[in-house]
Amino acid sequence: MKYLSIESELNYSKKRYEFTKEIESIFVKNNYIQIKPSIFEDYDNFKSINKRIPTESMVKVVSDKILIMRPDITTSIIKSLIPRWEEDLVLKLFYHSTVYKNEGREGIKEIIQFGCEYLGEKSIEADREIVHMSLDILYKFGERFILEIGNSNYIEGLLKEFRLKEHEESKLKNLILRKNKIEIKSYIKKFKVEEKIKETLLNLFELNGTIEEVLVKANKLYKNDLMEKGLKEIQEIAKLINKSNYKKYINCDLSMVGKFDYYEGIMIKGYYSNVYKEILSGGRYDRLTEEFGKRVPAIGFCIDVDGLMEASKDRS
Repeated sequence: MKYLSIESELNYSKKRYEFTKEIESIFVKNNYIQIKPSIFEDYDNFKSINKRIPTESMVKVVSDKILIMRPDITTSIIKSLIPRWEEDLVLKLFYHSTVYKNEGREGIKEIIQFGCEYLGEKSIEADREIVHMSLDILYKFGERFILEIGNSNYIEGLLKEFRLKEHEESKLKNLILRKNKIEIKSYIKKFKVEEKIKETLLNLFELNGTIEEVLVKANKLYKNDLMEKGLKEIQEIAKLINKSNYKKYINCDLSMVGKFDYYEGIMIKGYYSNVYKEILSGGRYDRLTEEFGKRVPAIGFCIDVDGLMEASKDRS
């Protein structure tokens, strides 16, 4: 970020510090403990887990092997903890750190993130706590926001029916991410699956609205066991929402695709009306932990602090 003067830079830093303290207070209130993640990741390991992340967007460092400056903090934390995991351990962690992205001509971008990870708790209560805490944070900095809720099990279950190769799944997910129905319709013509399955995929973008509306629509379309699991998990979250004052801030989107491939279950994305990018994102990622030797229940989210400040610039 460029500043007009030293004074404006210091004022911005002061405001950022105040914001981080307010976010931190919510984490501490919910018994989360701060952790400091590593700055470097092994390039080959990270790429094998996150196949859809363009390699040109990674900030690479060459020593005796290729490393990258972390583009994702969750992977860094999991890599550190899971090899040492103890049975029946439950951890609530939060972090305040930086991720790095190569923006090409614009150079390397540093993005300050706040986030949390809830590890070792497999019940729906962990999902509910993470969703509720994300709502508390978004509401604290302004009321003109939406928290979108999706579920990767629904998408994964649907795509499973197409028996896709790795590159085919990656392409189709990117088309879904871009909400490109025309290209999706053209692309899936070559796959020999039942028409009702193709029809469900083509109706994916209609599965958007209140949780109740989306569940009614989805239950009229094709479902397999994994898709059904995704719908039931969203229904459980709806019970929390209906008991809170946050119902009007919730939008359900079953076409939601995460930018990272490790999500497995509930996914969330937070937006403010005056900023055209996601401010908060996260979800359940149990299968990521398997990449480091042990399957551990895991869910969390991260917040773009500078984006949050931009969205909240008119806050009194």
